Amino acid sequence: MKKIEHHIFLYKNNLIIKSLLQPIQEKIAIFDRMYKLLETVSDCEKDELLEQLEALDLEIMEDLDEEYADTLSNNELVDEANEESPTTEKVEEVNIKIKSKKSKKLSDESILDELVQKGLTDTIGRTTLRDLGLQAPLGWDTVIGKYRVIRISTFKYRYRIELK
Repeated sequence: MKKIEHHIFLYKNNLIIKSLLQPIQEKIAIFDRMYKLLETVSDCEKDELLEQLEALDLEIMEDLDEEYADTLSNNELVDEANEESPTTEKVEEVNIKIKSKKSKKLSDESILDELVQKGLTDTIGRTTLRDLGLQAPLGWDTVIGKYRVIRISTFKYRYRIELK
């Protein structure tokens, strides 16, 4: 299994795993754990694990396509874009770049700018915002620069981003 289709899809569409819906994040985390097992599994069990990985990768792709088909600009399935699709090494490089970007302190407004640019303005979890580096304390209606971050759920910390 040289090409991980959902990683390629995320790379092409500039999506950050933390900005995806929680069930999709969980599937990707399970996939990553299973992928790490490939190194430790015996050869006879490796084929079965590869089949499971391919099935899970396909399931993740279907979820991504179903959920984000309308909002993405580069919404291409991997089969159509196999010509120059990055291998896992390139995807890992992108993940490292994203991590290094996160390590540089971004301003709260620039983080919100990035989310608005990607069209991720509704139903964003507080943990996701914190993981992206947002520092401002979030209340029911918080103004950050030119944006309003509004809490939209009573029992969960879910927010919507609007222009002020």
